[in-house]
Amino acid sequence: MTKILSNFQFIDDINVAQKIISTIDAQSFYAVDTEFERSRTFYLNPALLQVSINDTFYLVDIAIKELADVFLKPFKKLIIHSGSEDLELWQQVTHSKPDAVFDTQVAAALAGYSLHTSYQNLVEAEFDVNLTQGMSRSDWLQRPLSQAQMEYAVEDICYLQDLQSQLSVQVENRGLLPLFDVLMQQMLDNLEHDAHNEKMYQKLVKNQTFTAAETVRLWRLLLWRDEMAQKRNKPRNWILKPPEIIAIVRQVNEFEDLFKVGLYPKFIKHNGRDLLRAMTNHDDEISEPPKKIKLNSRQGQHFLAMKKALQEKARVADIDPALIINNAALKALAFNQGDLDDLPTWRALLDSF
Repeated sequence: MTKILSNFQFIDDINVAQKIISTIDAQSFYAVDTEFERSRTFYLNPALLQVSINDTFYLVDIAIKELADVFLKPFKKLIIHSGSEDLELWQQVTHSKPDAVFDTQVAAALAGYSLHTSYQNLVEAEFDVNLTQGMSRSDWLQRPLSQAQMEYAVEDICYLQDLQSQLSVQVENRGLLPLFDVLMQQMLDNLEHDAHNEKMYQKLVKNQTFTAAETVRLWRLLLWRDEMAQKRNKPRNWILKPPEIIAIVRQVNEFEDLFKVGLYPKFIKHNGRDLLRAMTNHDDEISEPPKKIKLNSRQGQHFLAMKKALQEKARVADIDPALIINNAALKALAFNQGDLDDLPTWRALLDSF
């Protein structure tokens, strides 16, 4: 890494940062990665931005809010690898999303690699280079960064530009660039919708038996937990864990019942009445809970037919069917009387033949 490290700069000065970002071309793609901490919070805690600009690698201390606010906004087109959380951080800091994104993990999956090929494995396969391992979960908020952290941070972006070039050719040769474009737009569009509550709701109603009234309570409780997690900036499970949610939905009707389900008395004192009100007040204008996705016979047959068609086309294209739609989403599509033709990814795949 000596060659790479000789050409990087650590940025923690706003004046230096402003000079650098004045050179940014909004029409160009830039290789980026981010490091952050989230184990104790709902929101991401920005720690480090790695970016390649004009053949120089910059490690920007975005734990400094002023630097984060200034440095992220000018970049409109990003090259990332498995970058959904990078994009989440981008939107959290800038309150906007990039104009375009090139995710090398998705491009690799369309070029013949497995669906979740790591950056390290991809670089080794494409360039016969072994990268540093084991630093991704280190403390990126510590200062100064260690030499090992800086090496890892620079390595994490130093091959992204070359991967974009090589994988673009491979995907184009397979005729799958239109599908890739659709997938990248979906990645950006997904920033507008956090499906966590819907997924948790479906998981719980699948594994538990609830009455109709309990499903309403469950949905309201999930929404309340989400609101509390955001307000207090704490992980959702720090507010209420799934077993606690189930117990509350089934057993709690009065304030005193909260003491019977294993919650901390201090939590009950400060949040119990608000929780109870949110879960039981049917006068609030809150959306109805999602329908439980359970396929009847006709829907099941439709699901199997779509799954077979999907697998056949994916086999011909030599890609993982989950790139078009995953199994859970396909079941939801069948449940809602949809068809594969409703999917932009499916239409793009068909256009490739």
